[in-house]
Amino acid sequence: MKMWFLLLLIYSSTNTEPVQTQSKGKVVLRGGENPCEGHVEIYYNNITGYVGDKHWNSSTEEVVCRTTQCGVPVPGATKNVPRLESRTVWLNELQCSGDENDLWDCGGYPAPGVSFYQKPTVKMIKCTDQIEISLEPQQCHGVAKYSVTGNTSSSGYFCKDNWGSQDVKTAELLCKNLGCGGFKEIPRPQWVIGNDYEGSEKMAVDCSGIDSVTSLWQCIRRTQQCKDPVVVTCEGHERLQLQGSPLNVCSGELQERKTEWKPVKKNITNADNLCKKLNCGGVTNYTVDQNLHLTCTDTVKVVLMNNRESKCFGQVYVNVNGSNKAVCGNGWTDKNSQMICKELNCGKSIQLSIKDAATSGVMDYVECLGDESSLWHCKARRGQQLTCQNTPHIICSGSVKFRLADGPGKCAGRLEVQHGDEWKRVAKSGWDEENSDNICQRLNCGETTADNHPEKFFQGSGNFVSVKCDQNQPDISECVKSEQNTRNEEAVGITCKNHEVVFLDGSEPCSGGVGIRQNNNTFWLSGSNETWNSEAAQTVCKQMHCGGLIKFYSRPSAEDMTDMTFRAYRCSRNQASLLDCDKVELPDHNEAIAQVECSGTINMSLSNGCWGKVRILAEGKSEGVCADSWTEEMSRALCQDQGCGDTILKVRKPPSSEQVLFKSLHTLGNNFTLRESTFVKTGTREWCVPAYVVCAGSTKYRFRPSRDHCSGIVQAFYEGDWLPLSKDVAIDKSKVCKALECVAVKRSGTYFGPQHDGEAITSVKCSSSNSEDSLGNCEISAGREKNLLDLQCTDWREMVLEDHGCKGEVAVYSEAGRMFVSSEGWTDKEGQRLCEDLQCGSFKSKREVLGSDSFWNKTFKCPIDGKTESIWNCETQTPPSLQKKKLFIECQDRSKVNLSDGCSGQLTIDSSPVCNKNWDINYSNRVCQELNCGNAFDSDSKSTKDGLHVSCDQHHHILGQCRRTQGTCSSSVSIFCYKNITFHTREKCGGSLQVNSGKQWENGVSYEVEDVPENYDDVEDISANVQTTADVHNQLQATSKSTTVPPEGQQRDEDYLEPNQDGSKGKLAPRSGSEPFVIVKQLGEDHPTYLVHPEEQVAVPAAAPEQDYPPEREDASEPELRRSHRSNLAVLSHTWRTLKSEQGTQREAHGSAEWKDAESSHSQTGRRNQGPNPPCDREGTAGEAREPPVVRVRRGSTGQVARRRAAEL
Repeated sequence: MKMWFLLLLIYSSTNTEPVQTQSKGKVVLRGGENPCEGHVEIYYNNITGYVGDKHWNSSTEEVVCRTTQCGVPVPGATKNVPRLESRTVWLNELQCSGDENDLWDCGGYPAPGVSFYQKPTVKMIKCTDQIEISLEPQQCHGVAKYSVTGNTSSSGYFCKDNWGSQDVKTAELLCKNLGCGGFKEIPRPQWVIGNDYEGSEKMAVDCSGIDSVTSLWQCIRRTQQCKDPVVVTCEGHERLQLQGSPLNVCSGELQERKTEWKPVKKNITNADNLCKKLNCGGVTNYTVDQNLHLTCTDTVKVVLMNNRESKCFGQVYVNVNGSNKAVCGNGWTDKNSQMICKELNCGKSIQLSIKDAATSGVMDYVECLGDESSLWHCKARRGQQLTCQNTPHIICSGSVKFRLADGPGKCAGRLEVQHGDEWKRVAKSGWDEENSDNICQRLNCGETTADNHPEKFFQGSGNFVSVKCDQNQPDISECVKSEQNTRNEEAVGITCKNHEVVFLDGSEPCSGGVGIRQNNNTFWLSGSNETWNSEAAQTVCKQMHCGGLIKFYSRPSAEDMTDMTFRAYRCSRNQASLLDCDKVELPDHNEAIAQVECSGTINMSLSNGCWGKVRILAEGKSEGVCADSWTEEMSRALCQDQGCGDTILKVRKPPSSEQVLFKSLHTLGNNFTLRESTFVKTGTREWCVPAYVVCAGSTKYRFRPSRDHCSGIVQAFYEGDWLPLSKDVAIDKSKVCKALECVAVKRSGTYFGPQHDGEAITSVKCSSSNSEDSLGNCEISAGREKNLLDLQCTDWREMVLEDHGCKGEVAVYSEAGRMFVSSEGWTDKEGQRLCEDLQCGSFKSKREVLGSDSFWNKTFKCPIDGKTESIWNCETQTPPSLQKKKLFIECQDRSKVNLSDGCSGQLTIDSSPVCNKNWDINYSNRVCQELNCGNAFDSDSKSTKDGLHVSCDQHHHILGQCRRTQGTCSSSVSIFCYKNITFHTREKCGGSLQVNSGKQWENGVSYEVEDVPENYDDVEDISANVQTTADVHNQLQATSKSTTVPPEGQQRDEDYLEPNQDGSKGKLAPRSGSEPFVIVKQLGEDHPTYLVHPEEQVAVPAAAPEQDYPPEREDASEPELRRSHRSNLAVLSHTWRTLKSEQGTQREAHGSAEWKDAESSHSQTGRRNQGPNPPCDREGTAGEAREPPVVRVRRGSTGQVARRRAAEL
């Protein structure tokens, strides 16, 4: 049984799939003098074993040499060697053809370890190839390479993916085999690999799973996919440098670094080789004292280049034997930058940037530890064929310089830093004022002044840096950093104690005594003939922008000379400032102050009188000044100087940048005066935002020009624009009327027109110093506002044409009533002005009308230039003569008022819809009367986006006389006049009443009352006995409501019983609000339904049940039913009481004698186009008419009541 099992195992081993790849291990030669000699060792499942010699032949040896990458077998070199009997023989009975690539590919062997092998020996072979392994570029440091000699010759690199610190054992083996001691570190591959690496042959190294590796060749496999070269630095590697001058780093004391740099004291056998290790060429000479000094053939120095060699900033280059070559920026670190700044004695690196630059290079992937003597001695990749794609650009603190720019002197101005090749501004955010003292001292300007903060300077342009120091940065130059996000940044300004300013003390800006102000101390220029001459005087005129010299002289001081301090300067013709001249000792006899009179003048103004850009008149030109140094104090002083008040307003429309001549303006003290100010002039025109001031004295007030005087929208002139006042502005309206010479306020409210979409005056603040009738120096501000102030003062007046708005006698309405305008002095010019004011187009004609009415006491005459804003600008103070004649004017246009359906429909004026904002029933009456449609019955609204807003006064009798303005609105007006109303009944000579008010036929509402008490106040006692039912769409619902109607002449809200939850009648409760209250009474199947409305004291037949009502739910509540019917209410003016009898329904009319017809008592019915009352011979029409009763009609929720007579039903 066991034999059969063994045979089955052998058969399955030799006739199944090959052994799994992951089980197959390496094949190595071990025990020889090199990795291509030895007995065959094979790994299976990571366990080492032997190859038996059963069927061993030359083909087997060929496959072994091929598998181990060792060429071909050496004939006759094969021999037997003993084996360890404890070790497994994995392969035996191999039958190789000689063509296999790997020993595992040979056939014949049973499963690994199955073939019985008892021999104590195995075969040892020798292959032809000799393998040499080395490091380049140095013996104990570099990339691992192999060289093969023998049957074939080849060379290449060892590589391994993810080669790194985990490969220490392999690196240790490599260093030991090379005689370089132990492993030290794995360097950057870029430092040591050559340019031929990518195209060279490669052998992948993987020693995992191999016991006791003696050579790197035992771990190889051929590949082209491997990325990482095998690189190593062994302990035997010497890292050297020369410590000498930065002018030649290839000359100096030889030093070696193990843990730190120390001089080399050992004897030298090959100095030339040392220079090559130092990348300095060959040796020129060397000397040995206590230490070793070398001078190599190459001259090398590190330089910074900015187009040309610069001291402490620029791109990094190395000058080799007079030729500058770039240092590439790959892998560059801050330590490298610090190394360069230290080497060049330039302080510390404060900025590093990597810039694109395709150029040839000399170093790449530089890595400095920071203790090297030169960048040249740092670790790096080197070569003659390096190409840089980018280069490092550094700025050392040693290149930083400071200055105060664009100030009135050398010791005051905007702080700037030379950062690289650019002067940059210092950002104020993050600036520590303690640094200001440091800057002043650096510039020999003393310390900062105590009042340094208020001083402002021209902001300039360009980039910003920040200066932020910590405790480890004692030198402020090391604290400078570039700033990127500086959109709203402000530049630092500094004024030091030694800041000096020249001024002229005289009545005019360009003449007077020459003075010098320094830190609140005043010095006077000596008028001694020894120093005060024409050159000095011309320098002063030039410095003060005052033109040329007229004369110079000396004047004794009126003050005690002992209290005055003098200075003396000696100038030449080339100085731009007196302070640039040589300061000299005072003469022995100095009793006078230098005086000068220059040809120019300096003046200051605003471009628009009391508002606008600040203009400085100097050197014959009127130019702007930048706003950077301008202050509120300067604005206030300029307003006062210009006679524009002492209040400044917020600028609404700041100017944009423009070119100006003056960068800044500076005062000598706290009080701003032009003669004690200094200007900083630009060399060429600068772009900046100019100084801009709005004085309160520039504001003016008026009523917006219209046909009205002292009435309408109030406007304020603010920075070139007339802005309306907000309705909510807090201002005494009487003060406005007085300021506008309109006496006192009559009324104020919200403007009738569309909501304002723009700026308006939202605040007016007047100081107590303002007079009662003045607004001239009040502080105002503007903002977005919708509702505007509409003001009418007691001196209001309006001019109208009395016919149809655009034609008629000219009348003036005012507090005094209506007065006619005299025709005296009127021409076509005045007529044109009035027609335009009335929105009536052009002037057409005028004539005189006789009359003895009251006349307006002034005449009208427009200016010759025709520049008038309204007819009231043409009013004169001249009264008319005694021969008065009324003026009649006709304009070309006429306002066309129209309703879309004749006497009903959408209202339009000149085809434009009319907005329903502030619409009044009296406006509707004006429309109906103007269209000969009687009075207005109702009005409605319709959605719209734009239309005319209308406002009528009591004296406007037609719509064309009313004020109107076009604008946006949400809905327009629709009007229904009485002439458009028609009535009829649903049955012949009777039945329920139907009304058509211009839209459609609507059902009237009838009333029925039973058992009305004589005393209305007894309603509470009898209401419990009153029962009604509601019949809506044939659905009956029980209610407990009072149908009590008060007697004629009394009026009271309806009362009703509030039902309990079980349906029984509850307590009496008052009706809330004023909604109509409808009660329905069903009298029987043969009788119509009647509705009762207690408020109107009437009863008329209700609509038939089949009439189309608005649809309601079957479970609708009583209030919902009431709401659905209240819009269909037609009420007769007589109270109808219906009594139930066998013969049918009888009606007893109780007339209301007090109601009166709005028209003639014999007018026809409201039906149009039906002639006189027809006989009762057709169904659904009125019968023979008797004295028609008055009909009251109620519609919608407006509650407006109108009357018409109708035929008796």
